[in-house]
Amino acid sequence: MADNIQSRISLYLSFAKITIRSQMAHRSAFWAGIAGQWLSYGSAFATLYIMVSNFQFLADWTAQEVLFLYAMNLLSYALGASFFFNPCINLASKIRTGEFDAALTKPVSPFGHEFYMGFNFGYLSHVTLSVIVMIFALISAGFVISPLSILTFFGMLIGAVLVQSAFLIAASAFSFFLINENPIFNLLWDIKAFTNYPIRIYPVFLQIFLTFIVPVAFMNFYPSSAVLQKEMPFAFPVHLGYFSPLAGIVLFVLSILFWNWALSKYQSTGT
Repeated sequence: MADNIQSRISLYLSFAKITIRSQMAHRSAFWAGIAGQWLSYGSAFATLYIMVSNFQFLADWTAQEVLFLYAMNLLSYALGASFFFNPCINLASKIRTGEFDAALTKPVSPFGHEFYMGFNFGYLSHVTLSVIVMIFALISAGFVISPLSILTFFGMLIGAVLVQSAFLIAASAFSFFLINENPIFNLLWDIKAFTNYPIRIYPVFLQIFLTFIVPVAFMNFYPSSAVLQKEMPFAFPVHLGYFSPLAGIVLFVLSILFWNWALSKYQSTGT
C-alpha cells in the first residue's frame, strides 16, 4: 500500500516537472502573466479594502477581515486549481475531440490519468499575493499566534482547498453529458461571487443556499470565521466554521464519486 502511494506521488511529480519546464520555456511570457495577475488581483484587494474602510464595517467585519476573507478564497482556489483546473476545464474539449478516449486505455484510472496531466504552475501569482495579504490582514486584525491558532488556520485552509477542488471536479463531470460545452463552470463562478463578502450581508434564504444547498461558503466564509473567531449567521450553529475540514473531505469524496458515475454514463467517440 505504501509503495503504491509512493509510486503514484513519484509519477505525479514527474508529470509536474514536465509541466513546469514547458511553462518556463517562454519565461518572459510566464513572468509577464504573473505580473498581470498581481496587478489584477492587487487592484481588486485595494478596491475592496477602500470600499469597506469607508463603511468601517461590513456585517461586523472590518476591512482587514474582509481582505482576509477574499484572500482565503483566492489562496484556497489557487491551491486547488493548481492541481484540478486544467484537467477539469479541458475535459469538455477532450471529450468533443475524442482525445479523452486515450485515458480509457491507460493502466491508471481515467480520473487519475487526467489528474496526473493537469498540474498548473501559473497560480504562483495567486498564492504569493494572497499569502502577503493574509499576513497583513492578520497582523492588522491583532491575530494572536499560538500552536492552536496556527493549527486552526492550516486545518481551515485544507478544508477550503478541498471544497474548491470538489466544485471544480463536480462541475467538470457534467462534461460527460454536455458534450459540446460545459456552462456549469460559468454558473459556478457566478455563485462563487457571493463569497467575496461575508454571507451575513445576504438574506437568510441566500445564506442557507450558500451553506447547505450549494455550500460555496465553506470555500472561505466559514474557514475565515473560524480563524478570526467571527459570529455565525443568524440561527446557524455557533461552531459551524470548525466543520470546514470535514465539509471539505465529504464534498471532495462525493465529487470524485459523482465524476466516476458520470464517466460510467459516457459513450466514447468509438461507440
